[in-house]
Amino acid sequence: MSIKLSQIMQAVEIVAPPKIAEDWDNVGLQVGSRKQAIHRILLTLDITTAVVNEAVSKNVDLIIAHHPFIFKGLKTLSSDTVKGAMIEELIKNDIAVYVAHTNMDKGVAGLNDYLAKRMGLDKIRTLEPSNPTIYYKLVVYSPVEYTAKLIDVFGKNGAGSIGDYDYCTYRSSGIGTFRPLTGANPFSGKINTLSSAAEDRIESIIPEQELKNLILQLKRSHPYEEMAYDVIPLENGQLINEVGLGKIGVLSHPMEAAMFITHVKETLGLSVLRGAGAAPEIIRRVAICSGAGADMIGLAKSKRADVLITGDLKHHDGQRALENNFWVLDAGHYGTEKWVVDCFKNILAEHLGIECPEIMVAESSQDFIMNY
Repeated sequence: MSIKLSQIMQAVEIVAPPKIAEDWDNVGLQVGSRKQAIHRILLTLDITTAVVNEAVSKNVDLIIAHHPFIFKGLKTLSSDTVKGAMIEELIKNDIAVYVAHTNMDKGVAGLNDYLAKRMGLDKIRTLEPSNPTIYYKLVVYSPVEYTAKLIDVFGKNGAGSIGDYDYCTYRSSGIGTFRPLTGANPFSGKINTLSSAAEDRIESIIPEQELKNLILQLKRSHPYEEMAYDVIPLENGQLINEVGLGKIGVLSHPMEAAMFITHVKETLGLSVLRGAGAAPEIIRRVAICSGAGADMIGLAKSKRADVLITGDLKHHDGQRALENNFWVLDAGHYGTEKWVVDCFKNILAEHLGIECPEIMVAESSQDFIMNY
């Protein structure tokens, strides 16, 4: 079975749209044509000579990698260089290369989300949202016969959009009471007489930037002279699990530090785990940033994490953790990012279904840092 490369790109970009990649990054199609027919895919963290040779030997049509194959502009394309020889081999064998890097790190269901779930975290939130959005809950009270019309106004004006769903509302029924005073023009009831009416309570979420317009549109459609409504700021402001770097969540069962170290090693398949700073007695709240995330130390502490799991910890990062009385665990760049191939597999299986080509994971992919 084969499908166009463009269809595979579209599937990956549902989770990792190129527009959310960091400005310095280079993602997307780096070798090949969007029109190319793809029968076999090889997944890898890095593209090396060994990975290219493996792709050739397995008759692969496409390599999907996490780290950019072409990062900065090439000044020369010579087969006398390692990079040039790889590109020549790829082109000769009609092997395309597609990269999802920081866009996969930052995607809502991307690498960091996968790691957080793998670590067994609940209540997962984005550690550093790219564009934090403040949400409100808007509650409107409607006569029953106008409920459907007002729900339509909610949906058409940006309310109730959650992930792959829109028009998300909740309604409950009750009785509203009121007394129209002299000069009022009530939809129902009599002047200076206590009245009641069957009403629906309609509620939905709305981003801050859409709130004023939604209220205006509801008032235009609402039959009451004075529309009754409530605006409630939400504590879970990143309700939609914002795009951004890193994740933070809570363990379903808090652990002592020694037990947590064992948990991290077993979960990430590590024999060695480095650390810096002071380990709390009990670990409840965990922050994760794949790759090199030591810059997140201050942010993780400010969000009350007990520990930050990341990679590429340097000497002065350790000093900063110690001075801030914060615990950091270094699971390695490879150790935190090798799992990206699982992300790719899950995304392709979910979004391509039975059309998904054969998928293989590069056996030659490796950690370049050795422990002796």
